[in-house]
Amino acid sequence: GNTVIIKPSDHTPLATLRLAEIVFDHFPPGVVNVVTGRGDRVGEALVEHPDVPLIAFTGSTAIGQRISSLAAKRIKKLHLELGGKDPFVIAPDADVETAAEAVAYSALLNAGQVCTSSERIYVPEQMSQAFTGALVDFVRSLRLGPGLERTTDIGPMAAPAFREKVASHVAEAKAKGAKVLTGGQAPAKLDQGWFYEPTVLTNVNHSMIIMREETFGPTIPIMTYRTFDEAIELANDTTYGLGACIRTNDARLVKRFFEEVKAGTIWINDPLTDNYAGPFGGMKMTGGGRELGEEGLEGFLETKHVHWDFDDTLKDYWYPY
Repeated sequence: GNTVIIKPSDHTPLATLRLAEIVFDHFPPGVVNVVTGRGDRVGEALVEHPDVPLIAFTGSTAIGQRISSLAAKRIKKLHLELGGKDPFVIAPDADVETAAEAVAYSALLNAGQVCTSSERIYVPEQMSQAFTGALVDFVRSLRLGPGLERTTDIGPMAAPAFREKVASHVAEAKAKGAKVLTGGQAPAKLDQGWFYEPTVLTNVNHSMIIMREETFGPTIPIMTYRTFDEAIELANDTTYGLGACIRTNDARLVKRFFEEVKAGTIWINDPLTDNYAGPFGGMKMTGGGRELGEEGLEGFLETKHVHWDFDDTLKDYWYPY
């Protein structure tokens, strides 16, 4: 049958181990297995093992490229869900207050440590000031703190390297002329844990790392556009293609958005909502294959053609002619 070996992230293995404990109670021994350890040791050993026919990986583009290289030696099937730099387009008809809260949720959920976080925000020029003001006010009202406390809105980063990456992206943007409206540093009052303040930036452009590479942290860089054509062009100006969000009730804009934006999942007015009945995956450098839904299940199967002739007599198309 379809037995699996799960290799959790070495940064956050405990949640996966707890889930595995629950799964073990409902499957025969050996069907679901868990192996922990570093990716460059345990992970690579699993990828290269001749008895592992398929690799499904969620993580960085760099590691995905490494896995692709190793798997190619044995022509293994791959499902790769790699980096993302998801756009969120605010259409001219959107309500400013609601759009601001939608962006805050889609950019700051889990401190921005979500593969489908909205990391590039595009707003019409004429509503930029009102939207930015509403967003900054709302973001400043959010509460940072330990993730297990019920009063916490935004928790810490998962590792010090993650926070350093966020800080470097913000610093590079500021050096190139970006303006930080709120946040932009580690909070002084929370020195136990790798916290970073939710950060709103304006005056950004696509020459900046924060608009090109996956930040994976609590940043909201805002860029303006003049026409919807420009908004779609900006949304597609990325090497990634995981997800994309839009805020509008204009059906014409919705149709153009989901037809023209190159992303595996399109959210309309309801960002980052999971639907386990639907396929999930990306395009371009985000990877290939799909998880979830019928497509996700079929991806873990091998298609086999069985030809059975119940008539065992000689065939007139056999030799001799």
